[in-house]
Amino acid sequence: MSSEDKEAQEDELLALASIYDEDEFKRAESAQGGETRICLELPQNFKIFVSGNSTESLRNNGFEYTVCFLPPLVLNFELPPDYPSTSPPAFTLSGKWLSQAQLSALCKHLDNVWEENRGCVVLFAWMQFLKEETLSYLNISSPYELKMCHQGNGCWGMWCRGELCRVGLRVGLNDPEGLFQPELFCDSRSISITYW
Repeated sequence: MSSEDKEAQEDELLALASIYDEDEFKRAESAQGGETRICLELPQNFKIFVSGNSTESLRNNGFEYTVCFLPPLVLNFELPPDYPSTSPPAFTLSGKWLSQAQLSALCKHLDNVWEENRGCVVLFAWMQFLKEETLSYLNISSPYELKMCHQGNGCWGMWCRGELCRVGLRVGLNDPEGLFQPELFCDSRSISITYW
């Protein structure tokens, strides 16, 4: 590792730690890397439409709710010894509410940002792009559809990336058929849908 690369990495990680709080940015203890949790800036009155799959749907037509937050995108990264002079950061990107194709498109864009800025630090640019431009880059508009599927025992889950996510809803004991109006609660970490 050149002294210039080491200094650039340290400066970048220190800058990110000073800009973002611990919930948003965590530096890895054992390696040059870390994790960022990126909460998107949603437009006012952003709606999600939750629908069922195949013949089984939520209350036949699904339901729509205004949300303030979606679960964060999670960017894990590790800085190779020759970053930023030669190599880009190694990274993974995940988002519970995005499809595999959408995540791949975002990753490709991050790769392009690196190519355009080769030799410069890019983590802040990546984080700002994800926070401010994900929705427009992926052509996501309100209402954004989330598909749900029934798992049995009164439980529902969210389909994303072709597999069942752990977030979802559970129909109350007094409502085994899911006949009551659902309410959607969101914070910056999860979506929880509960029938009252």
